[in-house]
Amino acid sequence: MRVLRLAGLCLLLCACLPADDKPAYRLEYQIQGSVISRLLLVFPIRVYYEAAAAVELTSCPQPEGSVAYAYAGLAGPAAVLRTLGFSGRTLALLSAVGGEGLRNDADDDRLSRWRREAPEFASKVRRIKKFPYRLVEAGPQVLAFERDASGIYRNFTIGPEPRYRYHPARTGIYFNVFSMLAEMLNLLNRLSLPGEVVRNWDSLAPPSGRESDGIDLSPELNRLGGLLEKAVGSLVTVEQEFPFRLRLHVAARGGEEIEICGECFPDMALWKGFMIREVIRRLRLRAADGVLLADELWVGIRNSKGHGGFGRLRLERIEAKEVER
Repeated sequence: MRVLRLAGLCLLLCACLPADDKPAYRLEYQIQGSVISRLLLVFPIRVYYEAAAAVELTSCPQPEGSVAYAYAGLAGPAAVLRTLGFSGRTLALLSAVGGEGLRNDADDDRLSRWRREAPEFASKVRRIKKFPYRLVEAGPQVLAFERDASGIYRNFTIGPEPRYRYHPARTGIYFNVFSMLAEMLNLLNRLSLPGEVVRNWDSLAPPSGRESDGIDLSPELNRLGGLLEKAVGSLVTVEQEFPFRLRLHVAARGGEEIEICGECFPDMALWKGFMIREVIRRLRLRAADGVLLADELWVGIRNSKGHGGFGRLRLERIEAKEVER
């Protein structure tokens, strides 16, 4: 009986801890791209690719000022939606759910949205293949990283294992949907806002602002391309013509929040007519103590015909009432 009372007291104390003790965050990304062309002016090429994942995280401040983030669960199914071959007649949907459950009710909704948003590809698809996965979870360290006091992401452990429903059978299709999280976070590092800028954000107030150092995304984009698809890694090597710079400024300043924005529209050539069209980096901090509220990135890459796509990443603090729901 004494043990039961002690356990109850511990639970009560935990329930009474401030909600801000270990705030929750959501990390999500999406990569989308498409190309419509002809090979040798005769053979049609229609390629579409989309990858997306969202995970819930717990956070814990560290003594030296960094914050450690650890996996707490999936925020929704992770998926890759892509055409197979060059003609775009077959569509593959790879999706992963957490735990032992294999049913994914979001597949039909995802396909319906895709048909609405990409009718030029959906009209040519004659066959849809679904590849169900489940996420083999092994505690918080299956996905973990730190964000240091200057805003740099480090010490990655990103290895959730999506296991095919018919394991040990293999699909033969890349499904590195979680491995790409580390590379996307590395993009944030390359486009990071200097620590002294964040600490002295008044210096970014209009009209002064500040320019970042020169940025070359070639290494990160090549590594990311190799994770997207083996053929991309072996056949495509992107290389910027020259570094570009972000223009940093305070985008908003309220009573409780500061929003710092870095943006650039460089039209920077990368490979065979594809260019970095825009880069937008936003950071939201709590004004009182600098606690991270949101960290996000958008990179758009297209050619003169509008083919190409975008990548976006967002790490956002979740309010307690949202967590309870």
